Amino acid sequence: MIRYLKKEPPTDQLTAADYQALAEFRYQIRRFLRFSEQAAQRAGLEPAQHQLLLAVKAYAGEPTVGGLAERLQLRHHSTVELIDRMSECGLVGRKRAEGDRRQVRVRLTRKGEAVLRKLSLEHRSEIGSAGSALAAALQAILARPACDATRHDET
Repeated sequence: MIRYLKKEPPTDQLTAADYQALAEFRYQIRRFLRFSEQAAQRAGLEPAQHQLLLAVKAYAGEPTVGGLAERLQLRHHSTVELIDRMSECGLVGRKRAEGDRRQVRVRLTRKGEAVLRKLSLEHRSEIGSAGSALAAALQAILARPACDATRHDET
């Protein structure tokens, strides 16, 4: 049995439609992110603060600083500074983990819960109205067939 790879059309070739689909997807993402940034600012938050509130709420249990740093794609010390500022505003609280005192666990305060709920309702509404354009832009990118090499057996 001889195995060989049959090459499909090269995957490094892009058409005008590919570029248009990528551009449209980035545009739709940027529109949503701009809405999100402005909504956070109207609520008196920096966009990163809103993202931290959301990450804490969505986490199963109380997240560690390291877990939040990963979710936010920030360095550990930047996440600590963000939590410090939010703690001063009464949006989050923190405590040492019981099993490992080196770990700090973060939780939302009632004030943080209230702010996040208001923002999340706004975001859900925006996704309801603008989500179809974002989904369509993503679908246009995914519609391009994958051009991976396929295996064939020859006997």
